[in-house]
Amino acid sequence: MRTTGKIVAAVLSGLCLLGTAACTGDKGSPQPTQQAQLTPAQRLAAAKAALDAATSVHLTLASANVPERASGLISGSGWGTHPPAFKGTFKVAVAGVQADAEITSVGGEVWAKLPLVPGTNKINPKDFGMPDPATLFSPETGLTTLLTATTSPAAGQQTRKGAEVLTTVTGSLPGSAVVGLLGIGDRAATYRATYLLTDANQLRQVTLEGPFFGSGTTSTYTLVLDRYNEAVSITRPS
Repeated sequence: MRTTGKIVAAVLSGLCLLGTAACTGDKGSPQPTQQAQLTPAQRLAAAKAALDAATSVHLTLASANVPERASGLISGSGWGTHPPAFKGTFKVAVAGVQADAEITSVGGEVWAKLPLVPGTNKINPKDFGMPDPATLFSPETGLTTLLTATTSPAAGQQTRKGAEVLTTVTGSLPGSAVVGLLGIGDRAATYRATYLLTDANQLRQVTLEGPFFGSGTTSTYTLVLDRYNEAVSITRPS
């Protein structure tokens, strides 16, 4: 009669013939995922494709270390859609004076409801040190072009934000790409870019660091993108 030990050994031996996974002692080790097998550059390209294909996305913008007398974007939030359109609120600074503006951008035209100015009026966003916000969502000239313009992308640590575990990808961006998007900065400079990606390669956060307001100051812009593909309608103000 076989002993219990011999029976167990025979069972384990049979399992080993079916697959090596049963023979390893590390039962809890996860198998490599498809995303883990992609290079950082491939993940950035996948994130661009996902955002470009989204019907809508919610954006939140924040800044840090902006000089007191600077002109440009300070913060904002709103919805972007494809075809490129935007509706939301931005805080802008003109020579250091900050004001909130309700912005709508559709079809290459931008309207703003400004403090102390009655009604909603068509504006040139460059007069306020900001780009046409709808262009942020253009697949050809918008935010996602930074992903594929990033040089030397490298995967970093994972971080948890709420229920999501996000992968960090860092790299460098030429100043021409940053200035072309935001309308501020130094075309000759190099900017540090940090991206946070979900397991499904949705772009969740972009952080840009560099001389946005002159060579003496390193400022930071952070954009958070979430709520992909919600039902959003943006029309010209009546």
